[in-house]
Amino acid sequence: MISSRQKLILKAIIDMYSEKGEPVGSKALMALPYLNYSSATLRYDMAVLEELGFLEKMHTSSGRVPSERCYRYYIEHLVTRDNDVTEVFPLIDEVFSKKALGREHTIKEALKILTDLTNYTAVAVGPDILQSHIKRIEMVPLGLKDAVMLIVTDTGHVQHQQIHISDDMRMDDIKEVIHTLDDLLKNRTLEDALKVLKEEYAISELNQFMSYQSQIIDSFIEAFSKFASDSFYLSGMTNAFEQPEFNDVSHMKRFIDMMDRREIVKLIGTDEGISVRFGSDMEIKPLNQMTIISIPYQIDSEQKGTIALVGPSRMSYQKVIPLLEYIAANLAKLYKDNNKET
Repeated sequence: MISSRQKLILKAIIDMYSEKGEPVGSKALMALPYLNYSSATLRYDMAVLEELGFLEKMHTSSGRVPSERCYRYYIEHLVTRDNDVTEVFPLIDEVFSKKALGREHTIKEALKILTDLTNYTAVAVGPDILQSHIKRIEMVPLGLKDAVMLIVTDTGHVQHQQIHISDDMRMDDIKEVIHTLDDLLKNRTLEDALKVLKEEYAISELNQFMSYQSQIIDSFIEAFSKFASDSFYLSGMTNAFEQPEFNDVSHMKRFIDMMDRREIVKLIGTDEGISVRFGSDMEIKPLNQMTIISIPYQIDSEQKGTIALVGPSRMSYQKVIPLLEYIAANLAKLYKDNNKET
């Protein structure tokens, strides 16, 4: 469809626009050693690429910028991994080597490094926690009037929910209810457990012990909702606002709201490999000049999570992709090592 020379021109324009954020002209291209062609030749090829929809002309400037079609073609055919990125891998290794920090802290630190290195917004979504199975439910008294309910899953997640013992409750009754729930919900997925708790037979089983079982059920539902929130991590949200593509205040507000509501999860790819979604794919105004690039990480045969970056379409893909791949591989190992320890 396009010649080898035109491919070189496309790649050069993408690299230069990614670095400076300014339209690229033929004079700038002539300065590159691998584009030792006349200005007329370069201008002709740029005009052809513009006609084909790969380049766009900005205002009255003689320079061109990559179109969305250009970025798609680049991702599919031209992008390469920047070997210089490996120089920062030891920083990532150091974060993942500190197992004593705990999984949640490690993921947050890894995302912070990613946002510091790229100046983009990073998101990590853990495995579908509601598909985890309940390993055990137990209660730990904290005094005469307080206790903590612990829910432990087979994937190593632990959620706690504090229970206050009111004057019309007895600690022994609470213990009995927790024991009954442990028998009732053990080895079920969290999703199934939620359904069971709402079914009449579960409520009736609890009712034989106490008349205030709804308070315990509410505590369980709250704990389960925390499980879901624990699998979402976000870093560098305000980095988007430093990009010139994101200078509309109303866009900023909608972007913040979208992140708060975690709608970004719906936009992250779930394919086996790299997923790149551009503005036209998302049809969301705050992201019309942005791109989401995501990579899944496999935990086991049934579970996987995803790590993603949100940035301008002109992001440095040749640097971003190997960084995402490396952190995704370490995240997979982190979950597996954690599961072995539990």
